[in-house]
Parts: sequence; C-alpha cells; structure tokens
Amino acid sequence: MSKHHKASFHETVVSMSSDDDVILSVNDFPFKTTLSLAPLISYWEDKLVNDPNCNTGRVRELIKLLRSTPELMGSIQDVSVIDKHIDTVDVLMEDIFPGALWENDLKAVSVPFRFQSFYATPKLEELELLEGNDSSEKLDLDRQTLLFRLTLQAYTIILEKFYNANFVVEEPFVFTVHDKFTGLPRQYKADVDLKFMEVRAKGAVKPLKTQQINFLINRYNDLDLWMQLLPPDNFEFSGFAIYDFTDVTMEETISSLRYDLLDKDTVSTEEGFDSLQQKLRVLFGLPGIKLGFASCPESREFDTSYARRIWSGLILTQDCKLSINDLKGSVYEPVLKEGRTVVVGDLQELPQPTAIEQQLLETGVRNLIIAPLRYEDNTIGLMELASPIPGELNALSTIRLKEILPLFALALNRSLDELRSSIQSIIKEKYTAIHPIVEWRFTQAAINLLEKMERNASPEIEPIIFRDIYPIYGSSDVRSSAAERNKAIQGDMLEQLVLAKEVILAVKDKMPLAILDELMFKIDKLSQGILHELSSGDEVVILDFLRTEIEPLFDYFFKKEASAQPAIQAYRSAINNPYRTVYNKRRAYEESLFMINETISSFLDREEEKAQQIFPHYFEKYKTDGIEYNIYIGASLLSNGDFQPLYLKNMRLWQLMLTCEIARRIQKLRASLKLPLEITQLILVHSDPISIRYRLDEKKFDVEGANNISYEIIKKRIDKATILDSEERLTQPGKIAIVYTQQKALQEYLRYVEFLQAEGYIQDEIEHLEVEDLQGVQGLKAIRVTVNLKEELRHNIDAGDELLNIAQSASLN
Repeated sequence: MSKHHKASFHETVVSMSSDDDVILSVNDFPFKTTLSLAPLISYWEDKLVNDPNCNTGRVRELIKLLRSTPELMGSIQDVSVIDKHIDTVDVLMEDIFPGALWENDLKAVSVPFRFQSFYATPKLEELELLEGNDSSEKLDLDRQTLLFRLTLQAYTIILEKFYNANFVVEEPFVFTVHDKFTGLPRQYKADVDLKFMEVRAKGAVKPLKTQQINFLINRYNDLDLWMQLLPPDNFEFSGFAIYDFTDVTMEETISSLRYDLLDKDTVSTEEGFDSLQQKLRVLFGLPGIKLGFASCPESREFDTSYARRIWSGLILTQDCKLSINDLKGSVYEPVLKEGRTVVVGDLQELPQPTAIEQQLLETGVRNLIIAPLRYEDNTIGLMELASPIPGELNALSTIRLKEILPLFALALNRSLDELRSSIQSIIKEKYTAIHPIVEWRFTQAAINLLEKMERNASPEIEPIIFRDIYPIYGSSDVRSSAAERNKAIQGDMLEQLVLAKEVILAVKDKMPLAILDELMFKIDKLSQGILHELSSGDEVVILDFLRTEIEPLFDYFFKKEASAQPAIQAYRSAINNPYRTVYNKRRAYEESLFMINETISSFLDREEEKAQQIFPHYFEKYKTDGIEYNIYIGASLLSNGDFQPLYLKNMRLWQLMLTCEIARRIQKLRASLKLPLEITQLILVHSDPISIRYRLDEKKFDVEGANNISYEIIKKRIDKATILDSEERLTQPGKIAIVYTQQKALQEYLRYVEFLQAEGYIQDEIEHLEVEDLQGVQGLKAIRVTVNLKEELRHNIDAGDELLNIAQSASLN
C-alpha cells in the first residue's frame, strides 16, 4: 500500500472483487505482515533464563545454531528458507509440536492473517486444509466477508496491545474439505493461537479516549471509521500464527440438521429431503446410504392420502398402495408394534422374507435400520436408513442415530400438524355448518364450557338453539336426472357391445368356430335386453361378460388374424380410460351436470355474498343433481338482535329474482352442453317462524320442535309432487313453482310477481294450483309462473346491476 494514499476498507474490497480471478492475498489485507521466528527465538531464550527444568545444554546448542543461521533470525520474505533449514526449525518447533502427537495432530503455523502454512503435521498436510491461495471457498465465506473478519481481528489485537481494551470476536473459522475416499464434506474448526505474533507501531501511537474506543467498538461493522482513526499504515504484524484444527463434522452436521428441520418445508419438499439425506451421509461417513420416513399407522393416518404428502420412504411412498396388513410379519412390524429400532445386516439372509423385503431388495437395499420417531411418548412415525452394502449400517450406527431421531420426530410432528390445520381450515370453510353469522354463539358456548370446567370435572356443552327465525328454501333440480343417467349408461353399453361384435365378425369368416356364433348370439341378446330399458343389474352382467369372455380373446385374435386388428384397436381405444368401459355418453352427462351445478353454485355464491352485506343471515347449500339451499333470517341469529320484517320481505323478493336469473343463465348454457339437460325450480314459503338446533352428532342444524317438523317433511317430498287430480309434475322446465300453506303468503308473493312481470323477469300468465297430498302432508297450494327466457330485462345483472338493490328498492315501495 502506497504511503501517499490511505485506502479505505471499502476501496480495498472493491479493488479485490472487481476481478473474479483475484485471490485474497497479502496485498488485499490493509496491514503489513511479515513472517518472523523472532518471537519463538525469544521464547527459547526466556526459557533458558526462567525455566530451571529445561534442558539448558540443548537450548544453548539451539541458540548457537540459530546465531549461525542469520536467515532465520530476522524477517523471512521467502518461506523456502524454512525448508532450507528444516532441521533447525524442527528443533525450534518442539514445544509447539510435541513429538508424541506429531502423527495424529492437525496443527500448522502460518504467516499472520494468511491461511498458508509453512510448517504442518503430516495429517494436516494430507487434508490440504491450508493449501491453495484462496481460502474463502473452504471457509464458505465470500472474499469480502473473509477480509472483513481478518481486518477486524487485527484491530482487536491493536486495541488490546496499545489501548488495553479487551475486545474479543467469538466467531471461529470452520474449514470444509471433501474426504478423498468417500467424497463427502468434512468440517474442521481452527483454534488460532497468536502467542508468537507481535504487532508494532511504526510511530507514535495516536491517543484515544475511552469514549472513542467504545464508539469504535459499538460500530465494529464500519471499518472505514476504524481505518480513519487507526490507519493500517501505522502498524505492522510479525511472527506467525498457530492453527490447531478439530474435526467438528458431527457437531456441524447435527447443528445444520437442526436448523433445516426447523424449516416447515424441509420434510415435505424434494429439495429439502435431498439436503437431509446428504447431511446424514456426511454424519455417518457413508456416501451410499438412503433416507426414508413416514407417519405411523397408529396415528390412524397411514391409509389416508393427505399424510402421504410428506412421505419419502424407501417403499412407503406417496403413491404406494400398502396397508397395515401388508407390513405384518415384515421387518417393519416390531417398529410399529413395539416401538423399537430394528437393524437388518443383510436382507438376503432373512430366512422367510415377505413381499416388503423382496420389494426392498428389488430397489437395491441390502442393509437397513428402521427406527421409531417418538413425540410426547407416542410413536408418530418411522425413519429408515438403508445401504446397498451388507453390514455397512450396524448396531453402533444406532448410537449416532439417537442424537438426531428427536429432531426428525419434531419436524414430522410439525408437518403433520400443519397438514391437519390446513385440512381443518378447509373443512371449516367448505363443509361445516358453523356459518360465520352464528360463530359468535359457538364462541359464547365454548367460553361458558371453560367456565364450567373450572367448577365441574365433567360439564356438558350447552345446547345451541336459535328461536323465531324465518326459513327460506329453494331448489334448482336437473329434470329427470336419473333417467338421463340411465340413458347414458344404456348408450355406452350398446356401443361397447357393437364394438365387441365387430371384433367377432372380423375373425368369424377366417375361423369357422361354433363358439364364435354363440358369442355373437350372446352379444345380440344382451343388446336387445337393454335396447328399450336398462335394469339395475344389466351393466354388471354386460361388463362381466365382456371382460371374462370377449376381451381375453383379443391377444390371440390380434396375432392370428391381421384383419381383426383394426376392430380390436377400435375397441381398446374406446375403453382406454380409468373405468375400462365405453364412457362417452356418461362423460357427456357428467360434464353437462357439472357445468350446470357450477353455473348455479357460483352465481348463487356471488349474489349471496352481496346479500350478506345488506343483512346478515345463515346460508347453506347442497349439490345433488342440481342445487338446493336453506336460508335462515331472524333476530336470534345476530349477537345484537337487530332485525326488521322489511329484511325478510327483501330476502324473499331477492330469492325470486335470483331463481329467475338462474333459469335464464341455464337456458343460455344449454347451447354449449354436450347433453342439453333442463332444470326445474321450486321455492317453498313458510310464513311462521321456526326454531333450529345445532346437532353435535351430525355437525349441522336441524329444526327444533314437533310443530316445525312438517316444514322439513315438505322440503324432502315436495320435489316429486304432482298437481291435484293429474299426473303432471308440479315443477316444470322454464317455470318456477312457489309452494305455500297460508293465504297471506300468496298475497305477498303475488305482489312480487307483479313487480317482476313489470321488470321483464316473468311472463304474464300465473297458474294457481293445488298440490296432490304427500305422505304426511296435506293442503299444499302453489302458484306457478313462467320465466321470461328471451326478452331483455330492464336491468342487466352481468353489467353490474345487483339483484339485491332492485329487490330492496321494490320492497321499500
């Protein structure tokens, strides 16, 4: 470094990192450093004077030898001088490198602040820890960080020597090198002894007050500030550093494993699992071992699909089809039943291997350890370590395994908890009857239960009942869904029988066998049997016939008669699906049904969400062959009890408008359906308020009290109702049936119908009907209106007009 320019630490780093090929050398380090044996020589001279136990004759001979070797007395610019006088250096280093430990110690001496040894034990030289010009890669540090740490270390020595400030940075250097035999990384921590290193001030030492020293220490990251107050040009280091290395591979690996396993994604991602497996290979020093783990059957999650998402077993994989019974009698059974670790020296030597052991052998596993993963005294899973080499993993390996099993158990438990939480969140959102509008009441009940538990060892949770609420029910049902499904099955079965017959016809002329005539007769008979009507067992009979008597012949026909190959290929192509049957018409039916349900459901959800913002209410829907839904509205559902009859009227009008809009949307959708199914729609009006109770056993609400049971009975039976004294179904495509029991309900809905006629939703005709008596239900009446499916409405829902706002303005008027 020039005397005319004092570079900052930042400038040093920039100059160093501007070229990728630049190495961290003495020129990068801001302080001048020189190799010198003078501190060691002073040590021996002091020993001669002050240590009465030393071998004075030998020490005097050593000092005489040194005086005859002036190249070792001053600064050593060329380390080759060491090799030139190696015999003298050997004697000098006797106290640093005891002869008894020479072969096994990992020790070296180097120039101050440089990781390049000039004298080292054979074992250290073999590891090549201090070989090469750039140590940043072995230290897993970028060059800027390494230079920062070395510079800061130099300043701590300066503070101690000249300012009596004991500022220590406890951050050891850990080197990583790869084992020459296994290829696995190993870590070595360097303990640095600076006993034989000296720092000298080139001039007068700049005085620093205690406040200034504390100011520097508190800003240890700002080395530019240090270099301004204590310029590196003012100091020089000489002597050498002693490096004593310790193998810390096991400690570092376990620490790294602990850190990795704290990450929630480690055991559930491929990258995380591969990292864990590699670190276990390092821990055991075996490059060929494999890792596996899975959750335990005793947790009742072994045969469930969601727990397999975090499985990475040797055979217990995400896609495996194993059950608990498959593991009986295998090497896994003692782990699962008794919770003990199993060591298998060689799977090939097992006297009676099960299918599990055979499967392991097929994957190349010969040697195996299976250990239980225990959390809070429960076995929650198992861990596997496997090797292709017999005996490589043994009972001694289990000692090291015990240190890491709790880490894996903790990680597995956390992963299972996260999966459970995710699933519970979905269940709560999608499936349970605990709607957000009534969650306040469940919270209240839970608090009350906790208070009771403080006083009573076995309290019961209080019943949750909502009284005086008004029910609103509606359904949009796919017309004749069962019949359409049967027609689809019938069509597919006929097509498959025709394809089978084409195969028989293709070989019949070339193979004049009477059995082929019998098979054709059977095919024709089955076809005639389902031509007009499909009975419940016909599909099973036909598929059994095709799969046992027709399809097994195909391979023979394919080889024997080339003319049959196109027909066979056509048949196989038609059944190339998970069901192994012709599935064209059924697929068309299912896709059409799905599109109808999704269209209704998504529209209903969107509009219902807006309705919640106007007035909170309880809402639940069910998907069947269509959609049906329940709405409850009333004061007792709300924590504040604020309810007005106006909101009920608004909700009923909104429901009627919603039902009209569903009919219009499905009518537009039919043009894009593979099977143009139709829907029928119904609204049930119940004028009197009811009570509902939450049933813990069924996890849903149900009506409370005998007087309200009739409402549930009507809901379950009304969809099949017919008009009095006729065979005509009450519900018809393109129409809405509004069922009621009281005259006041009729008057209310006639007002709504009149309004919707003016809005363009409903045509002019209104049918007043009586409903045929149902089992347990008599005296039902209905009006039936026809939805206007063609004309434009005064309000465009898709353009942003909200049904609820229209209904609200109408109900206010």
